[in-house]
Amino acid sequence: MAWTWGTNTLNPGQSQQWWLLWPGDPGLEIIGVQCITPGAEIQYTSPGMQTNADGSTTYFITVTNSGPVAVQYHFTGSARNSWIWGVNSLNPGESQRWWLWWAEYPGVELIGVQVVTPGAEIQVTVPGVEINSDGSATYFLTITNAGPIAAQYHFRGSPIC
Repeated sequence: MAWTWGTNTLNPGQSQQWWLLWPGDPGLEIIGVQCITPGAEIQYTSPGMQTNADGSTTYFITVTNSGPVAVQYHFTGSARNSWIWGVNSLNPGESQRWWLWWAEYPGVELIGVQVVTPGAEIQVTVPGVEINSDGSATYFLTITNAGPIAAQYHFRGSPIC
């Protein structure tokens, strides 16, 4: 289900870090930022998520006003049904480059991770896809443990078209 939350303001060149909390596991949560000031430009990154000791889920977002005028924005997103694969672990500060393979191109596939270890924070960067000569598809991700403790995680994804 799609959602929109909050109205926030950033001055030119200003950045804010945010966290959004769900009381449980929302599924594969896709979170974005909607600029509502005409002619303004906003950039955002979703640097990570964590599973908390009480079973809640926190997503982290950094929002930057890259334009010349003050900008207002909302958070917007949607939870999707998703697949889950594997259980992996990383030590604090460690990164791993992964590839996930499909026998044929599944369409646009949203792929991320879900942290299993309470209190751990994982970041996902450098997504990419390669269509192979046999028609299969390989997706690439870099997973980084951004927290101070060892973290277990699994991959989570959903085809969107």
